[in-house]
Amino acid sequence: MVRFFTRAVMAIALVTMVFGGLTIAPQPASAYLWTPDANECAFLTAINKYRRDNGVGPLTLSRDLGMAAEDHSLYMARTDDVDHTIGTLSWADNILDYGYPAGLGMGENVLAGRQSAGGALGLWKTSPPHNANMLDPSWHAIGIARAYNPKGRYVFYWTTDFGTRSHRTISC
Repeated sequence: MVRFFTRAVMAIALVTMVFGGLTIAPQPASAYLWTPDANECAFLTAINKYRRDNGVGPLTLSRDLGMAAEDHSLYMARTDDVDHTIGTLSWADNILDYGYPAGLGMGENVLAGRQSAGGALGLWKTSPPHNANMLDPSWHAIGIARAYNPKGRYVFYWTTDFGTRSHRTISC
């Protein structure tokens, strides 16, 4: 049964990738497929060191938040735009669509133009609202995504989604 479910989810993911414009909203099950890449793991290490250096507890990776962040970064790369919306969908609704529990605190940082995890963290440190978000002690979970568009004016697009509770965690 698990194999059937896994194959069905993979088939849905493939169809979604091929016919992405035909889907209306992401399916929460797809959050189970999200895994961080090396850049996202490097960002997790860097932000947790930064939080520790500032007396704040570490963040754990959440599949729900990670998939929402990935969806957002891919949208920004595809549209070559940096914004907290995905078309008409708010960043918060995007997170909820991937299965993060409603009623919990959520936050988001987006940026473009930095290739490395250190570059993204460094830029967010210089922005008081983004820095406050990264050091908020109420956050316990994070989703991290970097998308790439070599033809885009920014080339690299980052999203970090934060949550007050760890949910569907994954390790680097």
